[in-house]
Amino acid sequence: MRYVDDILIIFNITKIKLHTINAYISNTHNNIKLNPTHEEHSSIKYLDLTILSKLTKLKVDICRKQTTTDTTINFLSNHPIEEKMTAFRFHITRMHSLPLDPVKKKKQNKTKEWKQYKQ
Repeated sequence: MRYVDDILIIFNITKIKLHTINAYISNTHNNIKLNPTHEEHSSIKYLDLTILSKLTKLKVDICRKQTTTDTTINFLSNHPIEEKMTAFRFHITRMHSLPLDPVKKKKQNKTKEWKQYKQ
């Protein structure tokens, strides 16, 4: 069994209504409840992504919450080096694996992210 609690559903509101999706999911299983978060200003935050809705495509970028501090373990602290490096490995792996923007801007977004990590 696998527990999944974050689901992204993209649909055309002119072809299907939200209540139709809610009804379908409610009828699928009694214990499943849909608590939708709607897009605001043509964007939505999903996991660690910001998804911007354009007319014919979606633009994806890394999302940083307003409460993000970008704090990591001080390198001079008495922690194993593996623990100190974990956050950096996570962020670098995420930067390389997320579907950031189209190819021509991908390098620019990765450069922006890299500067953020170095800071």
